[in-house]
Amino acid sequence: MFSEKLIKSSQWKKNFYEKYTWIIFLLMWILPLIDIRFGILGLISMTMAVILSLFSKGKPHCAYFCPRGGGLQKLLRRFSLGLKTPEFLNNKVVRYGFTIFLTIKVVLGIISAENIYDLGSAMYFGFVATSILAITMGLLIKPRVYCGQLCHAGNIAGLINTIKKQGDVASR
Repeated sequence: MFSEKLIKSSQWKKNFYEKYTWIIFLLMWILPLIDIRFGILGLISMTMAVILSLFSKGKPHCAYFCPRGGGLQKLLRRFSLGLKTPEFLNNKVVRYGFTIFLTIKVVLGIISAENIYDLGSAMYFGFVATSILAITMGLLIKPRVYCGQLCHAGNIAGLINTIKKQGDVASR
């Protein structure tokens, strides 16, 4: 399958990740200021994380294609203080509680949107709020600590992979 070969190409992934994802991250901040409908880019990114995890191993979107992850890595790597990750961020209740909260917010934003402008606005507000949290955490701890601990799209992708692995074990 073409997409599976593309995902497996290490050099291509590394080049794409290092060269382009941070630009997409900046565009996700700027374009909705010009036209709020571009706020939907955040929803597309979240959806891609889930779709790619359904059809491949691991979390390739998080590792190679996520605009926020690439942006945080590129923009914060020189400024991060590198403090120890607080224990509460490793707590599954905190992690999955935050995932449930953000997922509910996204679903409610989709349901309550009366038009494309409302949807773009809701998704952009969520993107900005979580990005501010991610940037703050990245400056204090590590650039992508938000990605590994609190990103709801990444956590959902991880749960999908856990379920797939359990299914593989059960079928043996």
